[in-house]
Amino acid sequence: MDKEKQFLEYSHSLNHYIFSKIPKDKKVLDLGCNTGLLGKKLIEEKNCIVYGVDYSKEAIKIAKKNLIKAEIGDLEKEIPFKGEKFDRIILADIIEHLKYPEELLIKLKDFLKKDGEIIASIPNVANISIRLGLLFGNWNYKKTGILDKTHLRFFTKKTIKELFYNSGYKIIKLSSTPGFDFIVLRHFKILIYLRDKLCKIYPKLFALQFIVVAKNKF
Repeated sequence: MDKEKQFLEYSHSLNHYIFSKIPKDKKVLDLGCNTGLLGKKLIEEKNCIVYGVDYSKEAIKIAKKNLIKAEIGDLEKEIPFKGEKFDRIILADIIEHLKYPEELLIKLKDFLKKDGEIIASIPNVANISIRLGLLFGNWNYKKTGILDKTHLRFFTKKTIKELFYNSGYKIIKLSSTPGFDFIVLRHFKILIYLRDKLCKIYPKLFALQFIVVAKNKF
């Protein structure tokens, strides 16, 4: 898939779990902001100041209308807005697209305020659906999801912890989002309840993604 056009796959969605982790009145940097829907919601509903960065020229054209500032950028090379300091930096489903996520996390320390936090969502490759697929010899890339064909790195709960620790961060909170869904679930509240309960009890197996809140430990 052409990376310039891939933003269309995600341009109409935002991560509500990430949104819930951002307090009111914060200065936020959204890396991989796409068209800026998350930032727009933070501005309108939480009075935040939101800057965005994305590799897609088409996405940034729209993001400039939704955010305070938005710039094109390749996170593996250089991060725009040097000299700015932020209360929160968002990495929503971005880390798995990078060759060297450790290098980005280290660079981001220069953009965090002293009490600032990184908030990231990362797919769980140990999800039950992936394990069952491997059991039957299947590893099929898709347009979106855990096996998105543009993913370069894959993480489990353990390796997510190692990534942040080795990059000089302390994880304050590590939560998860439910990771398996069938149409039948949507019609029975008890099944939805059981799905969410399983995710809380054994997130390593049932989480779709992990939500990380981390601070610079130095």
